[in-house]
Amino acid sequence: MQPPQNTSDKAPLFSKRRLVTLLIGTVIAIIFGLVAVNTFMYLQYGGTMFDRFFQKKETRSPAAGKLAFSKGTGYYIGVIRSEGHSSRQGDVYYIEQPGGSLIEVAKVNVEVRDATKVDK
Repeated sequence: MQPPQNTSDKAPLFSKRRLVTLLIGTVIAIIFGLVAVNTFMYLQYGGTMFDRFFQKKETRSPAAGKLAFSKGTGYYIGVIRSEGHSSRQGDVYYIEQPGGSLIEVAKVNVEVRDATKVDK
C-alpha cells in the first residue's frame, strides 16, 4: 500500500483553475462588501453611496425665500424654505422662524410677500 502522493508540488503557481477561482472569489467579495456598506449607510443615514449619481432634481418652490405673514393678523411668521403636503393640514409651507426653528403652516393661513416689498 502506497501513501497518497502530494500533487501540489507539481501544479503550476498560476494555473487557469486558480486564476478563475481567485477572480470569482474577488468579484463575490466586492459585491458582498458593497451590499453590506450600502445596507449600513441606508439604515444609519437614510441613503446609499450611489444616491449622488442617481438623485433626481428637486424643483424649488416659487415662494421659497419670500417672507410669510399671518393672513388674519398680518404678523411676521418667518422665511419660507419650501412647500409640501401634510396629512394633518393639507398643503403647507415649511417656514423658518426668526429663532431658526422650522415649522409647517397651512397655505390658507399664510400671506406671501417679497422681501423687498415689506410694509412697515
